[in-house]
Amino acid sequence: MKLIHSFSSLWGIFLHLLLLDTTTLVYSHPHDVFHHRHQAKANDSLGDLDGLELPVLEKRALPDLRVMALGASIVFGVGSTDGNGFRKLLRDQLRFSGYKVDMVGTKNGGSMKDNDVEATSGFIVKQIHDASKLSYKYKPNLVVINAGTNDIVGNIDPAGQPQRLKSMLLDLWSNISPDTVIIVSTILPVDKPAAEALRGGVNNGYRNVVSDLYKEGKPIYLADLDGWMTLSDLDDGTHPTDYGFRKMAGALWSAIQKAEKENKLKDPLPADFSNDNGKTCRKSPGDGINAGALTQKGSGYDDGTYEHDSQEMGALLTITSDWDRDQWFFARIFRSDRDDLLGWVENSAGNVVYAVRRNDGGGKFTKIATDLNVNDNCKPKGVVFIDLNGDGLDDFACIGPDGAVYASINQGNGGGDKPPSFVYKGLWRAADSRFPQAKVRLADIDGDGRADFCGLSDNGDVYVWRNGWINDMPEYWQALGKRFEGKGMGNLEGTRFEDLNGDGRDDWIWVGDKGEAHTWTNSRSCGVGKEGNGLKVAWRPGYYKGKTSGPTHAGGFASGIRNRIHFARIYGEPQDFGLLGRLDYVYMEHTKGSNGKHTFRMRVWKNKGYGATKPKADGNKYCDMTGNGRDDYVWVLSKGEMDFYPNGGKNFITGSESYWGPMQKAFFKPDRDLDRRDLHLTDWDGDGKCDIVWVDPNNQNRVSVWRNNYTPGGGFNWQYLANPAPELYCPEKRGIGFHDIPVQFADVSGSGRSDYLCIEKNGRIWGWTQDAKGAWTYIDQFFSSKKHDRANMRFADVDGDGRDDAIWVEKFSGDAFVYYNMGRRDIAGSRYWWEIQERGGPFPAYGGSYAGSCQYFPDLNGDGRADLHSIQGTFPNTAVSAYNVCDGNRSGDDSTDIKQPDLIMPPS
Repeated sequence: MKLIHSFSSLWGIFLHLLLLDTTTLVYSHPHDVFHHRHQAKANDSLGDLDGLELPVLEKRALPDLRVMALGASIVFGVGSTDGNGFRKLLRDQLRFSGYKVDMVGTKNGGSMKDNDVEATSGFIVKQIHDASKLSYKYKPNLVVINAGTNDIVGNIDPAGQPQRLKSMLLDLWSNISPDTVIIVSTILPVDKPAAEALRGGVNNGYRNVVSDLYKEGKPIYLADLDGWMTLSDLDDGTHPTDYGFRKMAGALWSAIQKAEKENKLKDPLPADFSNDNGKTCRKSPGDGINAGALTQKGSGYDDGTYEHDSQEMGALLTITSDWDRDQWFFARIFRSDRDDLLGWVENSAGNVVYAVRRNDGGGKFTKIATDLNVNDNCKPKGVVFIDLNGDGLDDFACIGPDGAVYASINQGNGGGDKPPSFVYKGLWRAADSRFPQAKVRLADIDGDGRADFCGLSDNGDVYVWRNGWINDMPEYWQALGKRFEGKGMGNLEGTRFEDLNGDGRDDWIWVGDKGEAHTWTNSRSCGVGKEGNGLKVAWRPGYYKGKTSGPTHAGGFASGIRNRIHFARIYGEPQDFGLLGRLDYVYMEHTKGSNGKHTFRMRVWKNKGYGATKPKADGNKYCDMTGNGRDDYVWVLSKGEMDFYPNGGKNFITGSESYWGPMQKAFFKPDRDLDRRDLHLTDWDGDGKCDIVWVDPNNQNRVSVWRNNYTPGGGFNWQYLANPAPELYCPEKRGIGFHDIPVQFADVSGSGRSDYLCIEKNGRIWGWTQDAKGAWTYIDQFFSSKKHDRANMRFADVDGDGRDDAIWVEKFSGDAFVYYNMGRRDIAGSRYWWEIQERGGPFPAYGGSYAGSCQYFPDLNGDGRADLHSIQGTFPNTAVSAYNVCDGNRSGDDSTDIKQPDLIMPPS
């Protein structure tokens, strides 16, 4: 093999140069003493060349090169230590040879500065063809392709693979330029016998395609890697090592030299990715530009892991009964913050009713005269009281022996001595043969307020199906996959799901035979997923206060009392402002008298536990607080106090460099506790600086405003406006989920001031626009329901036209889709026109790498377009960012000292 920088004799090369037509010389860099295409042979040595003066040769103008590297993981650089693969080597060689080079593509990968690429790991030729269309707009005049490894590994129609390649090639010329030079490499060896058996035939087909197109006059050249690259050049049997990429770059450069020799490299056509100086354009998935390093490194505060503590309250009730048949249940039938005590009774007519002891608060219970009828004669073993529809009150579910679940819905019309009525709805979830009654649990795993279906495996693993949409009964089920791994507790009987700490998410609790309880708390996760394996959960073990192992609840009663242990909001005291009530520990202590009567003492331990309710990521908000056009970072404590991190004005950062300026602690501190979910950062008055708006959840979300009077020299000064817009209201309520809020502020009208959006649970939006002078206009419908969960809707200016667009974030993957705001127009019942794709549905815009709840869309670089800011984890609260720019294009050399790269050239 030959190294491109190793030559045996300068004299031999000088002789070559003397014979060349000077119009073919391409020197423009001081290192270019000779053209690399004309290498001397080993026997060209003619002695010592010291003192030799080479002639100054005339140079010709070189075309600028706009290079698209197109393919899958190999082109992306997988296997290389720097992630650049062959791309930086090839770019450096082109630069060393005198070309101006700009790599193009809608993806970014590797450590090199100009790291644009059009390659996605795992793509087959058809997918690469589709992806190439995203980069037609860049009008590359040189395309380098390695494609097809995934096709042969998957045995995807190998006979038709060369034709699929040809179709892609023809489309490149048709949509970019017939002068675009294309370099096609053969497929690398693979350490998979079945795929390797196909590779030779496919490569022969590639050779024939290239040869035929070349004969037709197409500017196409083959980089034949057969016999040049072997399995020893690969890192994992598929992707090259750094050494292998040097060899691959050498083969590609050799093919480019052939195009160069035949004078096929032409100036690129003008790119058409921007029609207005790069200010407005549509966003495409994957075309963002990464900010380079972590743009958030763990700011904020949390309340740690769960530590249980309790206060024994004694026996609050003593009840005598003729039966002991596991008849006691706790349920929120009157109000959402207290559990009432229900007793299962089969009356003389053979119908089941429930005797009700209403929880009056403070540990006081009152037996009411009228029994509760749920219109279902379910046996106690199958009875579950749980919120099925997310209204905050418990409904009734009956789990049959086969695991089928039937539902009756609490109508919420109870009060005083009258229990609420329940309406029987029928089958809630059909039986699954894997999960009979003993293996079924109902629990709110994803924290949206609605019970989900949980199926237990023999080893304790828990598989979950999400209860979808907003109706009383599920409109659809979404498989979440295995969401909890069994802890080897020995049996399934003790498995419970209860919201122990009051954060709105059901925790895993295993109750032992003597009443001891082990706990793992359930928190929101940023882990990316998909339906079938998504909405991941961040589980953490909890312990008793001061302990680092063992149960949260000691138990220690006589054996055999597991079924007498309950968790309920007897007192229901929240850990802190903004949380739901904690669940107390209840032991229905039983004795049987000599008269055959059964006595139950309701012994209660009030929950005084703390922790696992406030992940750091819950405090993140972003808005331009100083008026410089770039969004700042504001971390909001759960009670409304705010810390300020000014935007550092850095587009790209490296290593440990901070993206933000020095933090200003408590730059806003309200005079009372305000739930951070009700606080909004938005430009209320149109002065370019974000103000703070509070919507009152107890008064139809009417607004109060702290007007931001920031000045660069004077800092922040807040002017309180108690009721600046009395006409604004929204009767909708906040949901349990973190993003399930009824009001958002966005500049839909494009006036420069925020508009007020009231979002119904089904996603329908109405409200008011605000004009440039501050006048409000009622809008009966901004946006019709698209059957998107309200919690997954965002608003931001995606295309830079000055109007905020509607963004739907897919909860599993974090992919984001845009309804483009085309302005005021009466269309389809709405007063604004939201453009969708011709085939229907919003436009794909952002490719997610984290769960939807962890995706934000601030304008970080001040270009008027919503960037993608992704939180990596709810506890560490680190983040990465990708800029939404019209060209999606990085450029520039990594060093001002352009050196010749160490390519390894194939034999000539």
